[in-house]
Amino acid sequence: MALALTPREKKLLLGCIGSLVLVGGMLAANEFLNRRREALERITTLENDLVELKMLFEDREFWNKRAKWLRETMPATESLGQAQAKLLEDVQNDALDLTLKVEQQRLLEPVSNENYREVAVEVRLRGDQMTLLEWLAGLQSPERFQAVKALEFQIDSKAKEKTPQAICEITLSRWFKPEAGL
Repeated sequence: MALALTPREKKLLLGCIGSLVLVGGMLAANEFLNRRREALERITTLENDLVELKMLFEDREFWNKRAKWLRETMPATESLGQAQAKLLEDVQNDALDLTLKVEQQRLLEPVSNENYREVAVEVRLRGDQMTLLEWLAGLQSPERFQAVKALEFQIDSKAKEKTPQAICEITLSRWFKPEAGL
């Protein structure tokens, strides 16, 4: 046999049920707002992507010409190790020709992906400031597929020469066709 609830127990039961409904509603509203925020962020990202893709589509002739130029002119190499040694040798020969002193040199790990293969060297040079600056100005070249990845240049305050001296730490890289492009 079930006992009848007193008016006070009925009020407490309604209060408990009301609290559960209120907390459940708050949790549902919080979940809805979180999902809405994520959806709006996704929409904004997609709209930005669409604008970017429209711009690329409008510039497709320009980029197609560049891609064709890359396919035709990017050099190929059989061995990344030999290419890296050649790059280091080129830097050393340039330094010797310009009377720059090579203080440190380091071969960096080659990088390969579907678009290019890259070799890089890290070199520390010391010498005449103007000579170093002129040499640096001619290093980066699209035709040679060569780029300066990192550069640190400072005046050598301890030098005893009459002309200003400088120290240059440079990371120089050279790019080649990907393996599939050989």
